[in-house]
Amino acid sequence: MTPDPLAAVDSWDRLVSTALVGTSKRPVPDTPDLPPTPEDEDSVALLDRAALIAVRRAAGYVPATGVEPVEPGAEDERPEPGQAATTRLEGLLTTRTELLPEWLELVAASGRRVAHSSVPALLDQGARDSELRPALAAAVGTRGHWLAGLNPAWFYVLAESVHTDRFSERDWGCGTPGERRRALAALRATDPDRARELLAAVWTGLAKADLRRRLLETFSTGLGPADADFLDRALDDRSANVRGIALSLLTRLPDSAHAERLRGHVRAHASLREDGALWVDPVRTRDAAVHRDLALAAPSKGDENVHGQAERLWALLTHAPLDVWPGLLGVEPVRIFEAANREAVRSARLVGALVNAVIVQRNVEWARAVLEFLGSRGTGPGFQTSRLLELLPVEERCAYADGVLTDKSSLSRWGDQLSDTPGPWTPELSARVIARLHAKDRKNDYHGYRLLCEAAAVHMPPGHLTDLHQTPPYNDASGDAYLRLRDTLRFRLDMHRELS
Repeated sequence: MTPDPLAAVDSWDRLVSTALVGTSKRPVPDTPDLPPTPEDEDSVALLDRAALIAVRRAAGYVPATGVEPVEPGAEDERPEPGQAATTRLEGLLTTRTELLPEWLELVAASGRRVAHSSVPALLDQGARDSELRPALAAAVGTRGHWLAGLNPAWFYVLAESVHTDRFSERDWGCGTPGERRRALAALRATDPDRARELLAAVWTGLAKADLRRRLLETFSTGLGPADADFLDRALDDRSANVRGIALSLLTRLPDSAHAERLRGHVRAHASLREDGALWVDPVRTRDAAVHRDLALAAPSKGDENVHGQAERLWALLTHAPLDVWPGLLGVEPVRIFEAANREAVRSARLVGALVNAVIVQRNVEWARAVLEFLGSRGTGPGFQTSRLLELLPVEERCAYADGVLTDKSSLSRWGDQLSDTPGPWTPELSARVIARLHAKDRKNDYHGYRLLCEAAAVHMPPGHLTDLHQTPPYNDASGDAYLRLRDTLRFRLDMHRELS
């Protein structure tokens, strides 16, 4: 009987093993998956059979039979960008990935999708950079979603919602985890109450914590007071990630019972001292109710430690509704930050936690209070200036930066502040930055000058390229930074024109 050349048996590993040991110590193994070979000496027979396998592997396989063909993806009616934009995208993917978010935003605003030829490379980039995924999922279109279903490394796309999604009973009941998430997210956009009821009906049967977390994340769409009870129950979930999502969503519901409990915890632990400093008593480990409301692990029986106290303090101040503080302390928001800053031992921790609360709760009024408190102090990771400014309208954030920077401020101060000021900058701020770059009284602060050039390259509208001198204003080490600024603005300007 002639051996089947497509048999599952593959003698390659056995032949390699024998070759490593030597045919003088081990006979050539049987190779039922190969045609017969002449009965030569063992070493020749082994090489003959290895050659047959090598040829078979190089020749490939005959087409399989009885396999259902892959269904083609649906057509995407959106047009592709022009060849110039497609070529630019290829360059972005290899050398300028920091500009990819801007390119994806532009292509979406133009009503286009990426060219089919660019989809695989873009999907690979999304596998490495999770922050790109929402914009990328919209840009790759139906072809990208179809292709992602054929490669496990790209499955992340299947879980990203796009504006064309519609709820499907089939996807919700029988789909993959990603399809179920997209179906629920689509329903949250149109009927959040029904979406919550569907999830509640299956919640206890969802064994995988990651699926529970991803389904619960859909509540960020259409979030309302009716969701509070379900989210409150999710604080008892055995997964810390699920509890964390539930807490972050409850933090956006200031009228819930959970929010009122957090106000009570703050009132029980915080006070204003006689010297005007904010004081917050340590939250003890024995207080199980606080642990639950802050989505923390159950209290341990061990001794108190500084790390645990700091974690509980941060969580309480971050998630308690901000409106509890003026009522408790009797002062306006900016004075609350001043009071926290007066506490000698934990001032940085208190101020940092309150700033984090403003960002998590996305409170514009309190963001203004923090920025007023900061004034010209400067920026720093504890203040999260960039995220505070993102809460403000673009004109207001640029006016703030314009106001705190003076001509006497160092270039490093300019660079730090403007790196934290998201664009697109207003014409007024851009003009001031350009004047500072060209100023004749600049000191030899090469680091600060480089920071300022890098901030302008990303945040300044590229049309201001024409306002920059063609040659560096200084014949020193800062010249390279200036030329890179011009090069990036020129690149971005071409990018905008290609997608306009």
